[in-house]
Amino acid sequence: MNRIPTLSYVTTFVFALSAGTLPCVCASFAADLTDTQPAAKRSKSSRYAPGTTMASDRPARKDAGGVEEITVRSTRRTQRSSTIPASIVALSGNTLQTTGVRDALTLAHDVPGLMAETTSGSANPRYRLRGIGTNDFSANMTTAVGVSEDDVFLDSGASQGVPIYDLDHVEVFRGPQGTLQGKNTTAGTVNYYTKRPTNHLDGYVRGTAGNYGRLGEEGAIGGPIVKDRLMARFAITNQDFSGQYHDSYRKEDANGYQYYDMRGEILAKPTDNLSILVKGHIGRNKTDVELDHVGLLAGGKDDQGYAQTSARNLQNNGRSDATTRRSGLSVNAQYAFAHGWTLTDIFGLEWNHFNVFSDDDASPAPIDYQENIGGVARVLSNEIRVASPQSKKIRYIGGVYYMRNLTQSYSQQPLYSPVDFGAGGNASSFNINTQDAAVFSAISVDLMPRLTLDVGARFTSETRQANGEAWAYATQAGSPYNTSDRVLTYINTNTNTYIDPATGSAISGPTLKKTFNRDSEDASLKYRFNSNIMGYLRYARGFRTGNYNTYVATASDFSLYNPETLTDYEGGVKARLWKGRAQINLSGFHYDYDNMQVTILQNTGTHTTNAASAVSNGFEFEGQVRPLDNFLATFGVTYQDAHYTSFTNASAPTPFNGGNPVNLSGQPLERAPRVTANLLLSYTLPVSFGDFAFQTDWRYTSRYRFQAWSDATPTTPGALLSSAQAQALVRNAFSQKPVLMGNVRVAWHSLDKKTEVSFWMHNITNQLTYTNAFGEFFNGNISRYPGELRSFGFEVFRSL
Repeated sequence: MNRIPTLSYVTTFVFALSAGTLPCVCASFAADLTDTQPAAKRSKSSRYAPGTTMASDRPARKDAGGVEEITVRSTRRTQRSSTIPASIVALSGNTLQTTGVRDALTLAHDVPGLMAETTSGSANPRYRLRGIGTNDFSANMTTAVGVSEDDVFLDSGASQGVPIYDLDHVEVFRGPQGTLQGKNTTAGTVNYYTKRPTNHLDGYVRGTAGNYGRLGEEGAIGGPIVKDRLMARFAITNQDFSGQYHDSYRKEDANGYQYYDMRGEILAKPTDNLSILVKGHIGRNKTDVELDHVGLLAGGKDDQGYAQTSARNLQNNGRSDATTRRSGLSVNAQYAFAHGWTLTDIFGLEWNHFNVFSDDDASPAPIDYQENIGGVARVLSNEIRVASPQSKKIRYIGGVYYMRNLTQSYSQQPLYSPVDFGAGGNASSFNINTQDAAVFSAISVDLMPRLTLDVGARFTSETRQANGEAWAYATQAGSPYNTSDRVLTYINTNTNTYIDPATGSAISGPTLKKTFNRDSEDASLKYRFNSNIMGYLRYARGFRTGNYNTYVATASDFSLYNPETLTDYEGGVKARLWKGRAQINLSGFHYDYDNMQVTILQNTGTHTTNAASAVSNGFEFEGQVRPLDNFLATFGVTYQDAHYTSFTNASAPTPFNGGNPVNLSGQPLERAPRVTANLLLSYTLPVSFGDFAFQTDWRYTSRYRFQAWSDATPTTPGALLSSAQAQALVRNAFSQKPVLMGNVRVAWHSLDKKTEVSFWMHNITNQLTYTNAFGEFFNGNISRYPGELRSFGFEVFRSL
C-alpha cells in the first residue's frame, strides 16, 4: 500500500502563526482608536442604547423558578442562545445524561430534525440536519454537518464520534455556518464543549449496570494545582455492552460494543489577562456490526437458498466488527488587551484509525461476500482570531485558519473482483492530501436601539491531491484478505495507469491535484421587541468541498467531484415569557441546493457525483415550559419538505432499472423525514430524605428512505425486481417506517444533591428499527443495519 507522506507539523504551525501577526497588530491599533471617545460620554447609556451590552445579550442565567438557558460559544462569543439570530438547540451535559445520550449517534434522539446513522459503529457517525447530509462511508468522506470539540473542527469523519461524558453542553446550529465554522457546514454544526478545569475541587463517579451485559464506569476530578494560576481536570469512561441480538451461526451475542475514552486538561493563567488551555484525549471504540438479511426470492430466500428466520436471530459467517481509535492534542490560548480586545489562538492535532469488517451478504452461505474498509487520518489545524469588546456599537471578529489533512483510505473485498467477480478479490489504497487556508471576518452593528445587523464572510482556498492504486487479486481460501497475489493493477496514479477491467482498454483518469476557491457569507437582522422577545431574518450561503471517490470497484469509479453550494433564507422569533418560566422558539427556512453531491451505493463501490439540485422548505417549533417549580416540559417539532428539483440521470444498482439511469426529480431526499417531534416531561417530588425525579422523553420520526433511488418506480427493471411484489419489498427494506420511541427514568437524590440512584428503561415500547440498508442484488438479498431494542438498568452517581 502507498505510504502517507510525512507532515512537517512545525513548518505548518509556524506558517499559521505568522499569518496571524497582522490581525494581532490590527487589534492593538483598533483598540486605541475605539478608546478615543471621552469617558464621560461613554458612560451615558439608556437601556437600549447602541453599544451597550443589553440584558438579553449577557451570558445566560436561570431566573428563579424559570427554565435554564445555555450560554453558547460557537459564535466565538459567549451569548445566550435566545439572542442569536439562528435556529439553535443547546443541551446541557446533565440533560444528555438523564435521557441516555452516550455518543454521537444517540444525540439525535434529543434534537428535533437531527438524524444520525452509521455503517461502522458509533465512532463514525453521519449526521443530517434539515434533510441535508451524506451517504458516503469511506475514510475520505466529506460531511455536510460540521463537528467540533472545544472549538477544534474535526475534519475527519472517524474523529467525529465524540463519546459523551463529563460534558458541559452541546450546541446544534441549523443552517450554513460557513463564516465562523468554515467548509463542510452547509447543513449546520454540532459543537461539543467539555467541562473545563476550575478553581474549585470537584469530581464525580458513576457506575451503570443493565441487561444484555451492560456495564459502565465513568468519573472525573478537577481543581486547582496553584490557586488562581494553574488548574487541571481529568475524566475517563469505559462502557461494555454484549448486544441485544443473537448470532446462531457463531453461537454468541451480536451487535454489542466496548469503548473507553479519557481526556486531561490543564488551564494555566500566568497573568490576569492570559489563559492557556491544553487538552489531550485518547480512546478506542470496538463495535460488533452484524447485519439483518432480507431475501428477494420466494420464501425470503437469496440465491444461495438462505432465509433468515427471526429478526433477532442473525447469522453472519464473515467478520463483522468495527474498531476506531482516536487521539488528539489541542492548545487554546487567549490574551485580553487592556481595552477589551481579545486575541485567541486555537491549535489542534487529531489522529484516527478506523477499520471495518462486514459480512455483506448477512448469511452463513458458503459463498461469503465480505469486505474490509478503513483508513488513517492525521489532521493539523490552527485558527487565530481577534475580537473587539462586546460593549461597543460596532463589534468585530476576524481571523485566519489553516488546516492540513492527510488521509489514507483502503479496502479489500475478497469476492468483488472486477475481472473474476465471485471468485477473485478487489483491493485499493489511496492517499488524499488536503490543505485548507481561509480568512474570515464578521461584524455586528447596532443600527438602532433595538435593531442589529450582523454580516460575515469567509474566503477558503483548498487544495486536494490524490495518489494511490487499485488492483484485482486472487483470493486465498484460508486468507481472503491477503491481497498480495495480484491479477491486474487497473489503477496506479504513479505510472498513470487506468485500465477498464472489463475490456482491458486504457481509459483516462482524473486530475490528481485540484484547488477549489470558494466564499461563504451570511447576513442577519435582529429586532428586539423588548428584553425578552426577539425576531430575526437570516441569509446564509455555504459550501461543501469537492473530493475524490476512493471506494472503487472499477477504474472509472476513481473520480473527482466538485463543491456543492447551499443558500439559506430563514426567519424566526425567540421569546422568553412568563417571568422566565417559558422559552419558545419558532423558525422557518427555505433552502436552495446547487450542484448537489449525491452518493450512490452501486452493486459494489460507491460513487459521488454533482448531478442534482434540490430545495427544502420547513419550520421548527420548540421550547421549554416550567408551570411549577418542580415540573418541566420540553418539546420540539420540525417539518421539512426536502426533495430533488432536478435529478434526471441518477444512477442505481443494475437490477433496479436494468443499468439505466433513474429520474428522481420530485423525489424526497434520502434520510429526510417530513416530521420529527420530541417531548420530555420531568417532575420532582421532594421527600424528607431528598427527592425523587420522574422523567420520560419521546421521539417521533415519520417514514424516510435510506437510498436516493429506492422509492422511485423503475421503467426497465431487471428480472430480479420486475414484479410489483419485489419492488414493494425493496421500498420497504430500504426505508424506516414511522416510529415512536420513548424512555423513562426514576431517580432519587440525597438532600445534599451529591448522591443519585436511578433506574432507567430505553425504547420502552420495544420498537424494531433499522438505520441503513444496501443491496446485494447479485446474491438476491438486501442487508440492513438493525437498531437498539428495549433495555433497562440502573446507575449510581456520587459527586464530591
